[in-house]
Amino acid sequence: MSDSIFVLFLGFGFIWIMMGMGGMVLLMKSQNQSLRFNRDGILVALPILLVFLIALSFGAVMLAKGS
Repeated sequence: MSDSIFVLFLGFGFIWIMMGMGGMVLLMKSQNQSLRFNRDGILVALPILLVFLIALSFGAVMLAKGS
């Protein structure tokens, strides 16, 4: 039963991430800017995504060991 709270938390987290990305795209498109990804954007996004994936993987491994 305690795992359902964790799943609910992750679900809301993913919703907020999607809303943030959608808002950024809509903001850029409303100002007639093109969506482009350069090297600097990748350097900022890569560490954030890596830490997020490592944390999710660690949580999945710990959850699997518990059952």
